[in-house]
Amino acid sequence: MRRRLLFACWASASLAVVAFFAACGGEERARPIADAGSDGPVLIGNEAGPAEPEEEPPPGDVCGIRDGLQPSASWPLRGGCTTRAGWSELAGPTTAQVSVSVPAPVGESSPAVSANGITWVGAADGDILAVTSSGTVRWAHRTGGPVKSSPAVDTTGNAIVGSADGFLYAIAPSDGAADPDAGTDDAGSSYPPAKVVFALAVGPIASSPVIGGDGTIYVGTTSGKLVAVPKDGSAVKWSVTTSDTLGSSPALGQDGTIYVGSTDRKLYAISPDGATKWALELSSPIHGSPAVGGDGSVYVGTSDGKLHAVSAAGAERWSYATGGAITGTPAVYAGAVYVGSEDKKLHAVSTVDGGARWVFTTQGAVATPLIGPDGTIYVGAADARVYAITPKGNLFYAVSVKGSVKSAPAIGVGPALYVTTENALVVIGP
Repeated sequence: MRRRLLFACWASASLAVVAFFAACGGEERARPIADAGSDGPVLIGNEAGPAEPEEEPPPGDVCGIRDGLQPSASWPLRGGCTTRAGWSELAGPTTAQVSVSVPAPVGESSPAVSANGITWVGAADGDILAVTSSGTVRWAHRTGGPVKSSPAVDTTGNAIVGSADGFLYAIAPSDGAADPDAGTDDAGSSYPPAKVVFALAVGPIASSPVIGGDGTIYVGTTSGKLVAVPKDGSAVKWSVTTSDTLGSSPALGQDGTIYVGSTDRKLYAISPDGATKWALELSSPIHGSPAVGGDGSVYVGTSDGKLHAVSAAGAERWSYATGGAITGTPAVYAGAVYVGSEDKKLHAVSTVDGGARWVFTTQGAVATPLIGPDGTIYVGAADARVYAITPKGNLFYAVSVKGSVKSAPAIGVGPALYVTTENALVVIGP
């Protein structure tokens, strides 16, 4: 197998731009990149797979149901839309420049970017943070446990997010005054208090909620339930036992079917009324979340390192083996599905037959990717870098974010890429 190798030089305290070139073939040149503040040389590469098909399958309905989300939010929830497909119609940044870094232990939560430019994210100290585009924490609510859940922004701009304290919250911007009806004690937060619209006890939460077209909120609990909650947060409409203990985030199909994985090795398909359509046992426990393609196929990774493609009817179409556990969510668009693995690689796989297109190598376990409108893939890794990779698998740029990346990025106007690390919310862009 041919291998293209790209070598990165580290930057000084001021941002240095270094030119990188593909080492063989001349098929595509890597564009100039920068690695801001990295600690040493980086070896990265592309392992070429089979030639890409000349014609790709049409993408179909990429984002599915949108009516329950804030219409003008650039990235209203983890995965960008209710299918969790990870595709954005907004272009990503073309320069490897960190413009904002907000210190906070937010590495387990993926950011959501609302219409007014506020970024919502959860933190390990229990805070739900609202951060301005300039990097100021404008409001926060302190919950009673770590917030690994990733927020979803509903039609009114509320951030819907869960906490390990067992509550599902709807949090809104505030005028700064204390909220006497908060339902829990925010003592200990050093930021101006946000407004708590509701706080509903459902069980400990680590997954990201998804919102249906009628406003119904679906979220998994680490006590093994998928829970449906009306948009006003007044009660639990129904719950289904999944036995999940790690918090796989549900995704919605174009017909409203809820897909969610579990540590019991099963991928579940549940109708909006709470009836289980099917439960398919896969090769190993599911730690990450499924994503739904434009043709209705469901893509999900398992802890034994396999990416599975499952039809909407619950039949496995194919599986693709990586060299390490898959704990994130695949991104899928226009005939390709991209998945990160603990083998330190990003894999590009054909949606048609599960064949490898290419493999991109990093120096750390690779997290959940995001796809820009031009096909550029943005992804973070445990090597404390964020990579922009061309559709053919070559490096566009890499930038140090000075902390391990475990969660999914978000994208906003600017253009800007929002990334959470173990110690900061980082914004890449001009």
